[in-house]
Amino acid sequence: MTPRIGILGGGQLGLMLAESLQHLGADVTVLEKDPDAPCARRLAGVLEAPYDDAAALKALFGQCTTVTFDSENVPSEPLEPYSAQLKPSLEVLRTSQHRALEKKFLEGHGFRTVRHQAVEAGQSIRDAAVAFGFPCIVKSVLGGYDGKGQAVLRGPDDCRGLGPAVLEEKLELQTEVSCIVARGAGHEQVFEVFENLHHEHILDFTLLPARISPELQRTAKDTALRIARELGVEGLLTVEFFVAGGQLYVNELAPRTHNSGHVTREACSSSQFDALARILCGLPPPVPRLNPGAWVMGQLLGDVWLAQGKDGGALDLSALRDFPEVVEVYTYGKLEARPKRKMGHFVVRADTIEVALAKARALRAALVATAGR
Repeated sequence: MTPRIGILGGGQLGLMLAESLQHLGADVTVLEKDPDAPCARRLAGVLEAPYDDAAALKALFGQCTTVTFDSENVPSEPLEPYSAQLKPSLEVLRTSQHRALEKKFLEGHGFRTVRHQAVEAGQSIRDAAVAFGFPCIVKSVLGGYDGKGQAVLRGPDDCRGLGPAVLEEKLELQTEVSCIVARGAGHEQVFEVFENLHHEHILDFTLLPARISPELQRTAKDTALRIARELGVEGLLTVEFFVAGGQLYVNELAPRTHNSGHVTREACSSSQFDALARILCGLPPPVPRLNPGAWVMGQLLGDVWLAQGKDGGALDLSALRDFPEVVEVYTYGKLEARPKRKMGHFVVRADTIEVALAKARALRAALVATAGR
């Protein structure tokens, strides 16, 4: 029997997952509100409607045996009638999409997080921050990603508005890492730990293997697996960590494929998308062995298109001829290039992380300079 899998969300994560599902022979239906989203432009079987549209949800779950999501920011309440078909579960979605609930879960199960405090609805963020201490970070409880919905508070004059929100201590970070766990069909697999370099709160480069000690890598993998077990995840769980003072702090949870996991398409024997596709089809996740070499994924934002004098469409990739280390360039097919908008990514392989990262930086600089040639 052909698996029929649904995806709530048609962005680049949904697109790459759909490709892995189709490779397994599954039929894929996507619910996506944006007619120009990557899935809408490249796949058949896309239902164009908002994620909370009752008729569209009924059609999606009626056509599919199992449904997942490409973002934890999809509305959870409309999914209640269909919770039995959702992977990961509705409870996992609700916990991970609400920062205060997520922190409460982590703290309640003994996982180390940064010092934090929930600001209740109607409570003054200024009053709460003065009591909490400066500097600190304020984050909205819903809808935040790529630095949206958060700000650094350095004193009372920076404080505006009312809760709900979460205040977090501002750490001096050594780096940030993430780890992806795949659980399904009675099997568990854990990917190697990724190191993530950010620029203006947006993922810039992912390094594999991460430049942290073997002990910290083992701790990150063990912690991610324990969190996935405590949550009862069936599917994927990405756990993001801060590294500060030689210790790991759990930052956020993402019960889905993750931007840092793009590197697995080339660096591992099976990718994060392959792992989730198999789980959704009722199969055990494969063992994600790390391929030889050092790997760096570089983000391609709309800024690169704009630097080339393009507002969308195809990117001029002629600079690639000077970079044999580049093993993948994947553009998402988005029509409009905007600053900080994720438009694609590339992967570099070299003998060392330092060389791979230097080549990744050089390639992106060359792409930006292409317009001047």
